[in-house]
Amino acid sequence: SGFGIRDKSGNVLVPEASLATIFPGESLGDPIVVYDNYADRFIIMQFSNTPNGFLIAVGQGPDPVNDGWFTYRFNTGSFPDYEKLSIWSDGYYITANKDQNNPSGNDVVFAVERDKMLIGDANAQFVGFPLPGAQTSGFYSPGGSHSTGPNLPPVGTGHSILYLQDDSWSGVSQDHIKVWTTDVDWSNLANSTISQPQQINTTPFDSVFDGGSFSNLPQPSGSDLDALQATMMYMTTYRRFGTHNSIILNFVVDLDGNDDLAGIRWYELRQSGDGQPWTIFQEGTYVQPDGLSAFCGSMAMDAQGNIGLAYTVVSTSTFPSIRYTGRLASDPLGTMTLTEQIGVNGTQVDPSFRYGDYGQMTIDPADDMTFWHTAEYFTGGARKNHVVAFKLQPDTPDTEAPTAPTNLTASGTTDVSTTLSWDPSTDNVGVTGYDVYQDGVVVASTANTTVDIIGLTPATTYDFFVIATDAAGNESASSNTVSVTTNAPDTQAPSAPANLTASNITSSSTELSW
Repeated sequence: SGFGIRDKSGNVLVPEASLATIFPGESLGDPIVVYDNYADRFIIMQFSNTPNGFLIAVGQGPDPVNDGWFTYRFNTGSFPDYEKLSIWSDGYYITANKDQNNPSGNDVVFAVERDKMLIGDANAQFVGFPLPGAQTSGFYSPGGSHSTGPNLPPVGTGHSILYLQDDSWSGVSQDHIKVWTTDVDWSNLANSTISQPQQINTTPFDSVFDGGSFSNLPQPSGSDLDALQATMMYMTTYRRFGTHNSIILNFVVDLDGNDDLAGIRWYELRQSGDGQPWTIFQEGTYVQPDGLSAFCGSMAMDAQGNIGLAYTVVSTSTFPSIRYTGRLASDPLGTMTLTEQIGVNGTQVDPSFRYGDYGQMTIDPADDMTFWHTAEYFTGGARKNHVVAFKLQPDTPDTEAPTAPTNLTASGTTDVSTTLSWDPSTDNVGVTGYDVYQDGVVVASTANTTVDIIGLTPATTYDFFVIATDAAGNESASSNTVSVTTNAPDTQAPSAPANLTASNITSSSTELSW
């Protein structure tokens, strides 16, 4: 397996090369590449069987061409097939098709210590979790929550793992989605836990093709293609808004009961706040308008809540080809309203029944609006990948300011410092930070809702207020103003100790008391 690096215009920066150039002696494959926009680093992952585990390379700086890589190995016992990586505040999370006959009794989801990996610390830890109560029907692939947008969830926010459950599988009586939440303690890994699952019942679906086999969807000739069933397609993306958090996800479903026509079941889940239960905000089934199978979906959400969906189409008369659609946040729920667009048309069949394994769609952090998608097609006698970039909505200036912070208070005031706290603001897109003003001048900026102010003068009164900002530079009205008077300096010396006496005197020691 190999990799290459191109710029956004498609110019080659690093020609295709073996993964062994980054991981010496290791090129087994299933590579994943993600960009951690919160750290301005690229991440590359592949699996290994010498011994079983996964390998992760973290850019030593923002330039993947010149800055070099920190590399790590994490051994997993059994083989972590079909591994996928998600970015979160307290770690990189990895899911895999591992121990498929008993995911509830084995570690099948892993977190690795992001903070240490970003600085090249060879002592970066990892921790594994089972999926209690998970049912499978052979090959399976859960999805981790991949954070997108300008803000990571606060450290300490649990990471959600999601997996579909089909009522045609043994042990499942109702079609639903299970959600597990992790709690990682890097200071004491033994304290790390994963929750019992939340069950989110769905409208009925049929995700089984040909009893779970890998040969399902007809193409113009040759083998039927693998529909990639029982898989949360990459990525299950997470985004924070001022009023809620969202996760979007998709998987392939059988449309006609004959196991030869595929569509895409997709969802937007929401929670009202961190730690709150997830609920279905919208769900839909995308049916390709020309009667083709649509599968291998990948989804992302932009800053305005618009959703992009790209996928592969195939039929007895259509070679494997890439298409995309989408919806605006204001569109009727559960529908993809954008007329299907062509990413690229294939010109020949897949010579194998195995197809793609996954496509990948990401949102460009430069504008938080451009969708980038890559997937597989066939032309010129070769298996190739094609990249397409698109926007769902013209650049619409965000002119709505956040609400003003409320309930600003001061506590812990000393002669030279005080601590300010306030209730968070909300915004139509998302609050990115807070500016703290001292006597009308900004003295601190933070993404949190508390800040320590230091370097104050004793016995002096200061006026503080806070203003919230968003990514477009809109500023809220100011919070309430709080006046803080620092304590007077302590100039009084202690009284002198009295009644000093000596006792238990020897040739070399004595005891003093006073």
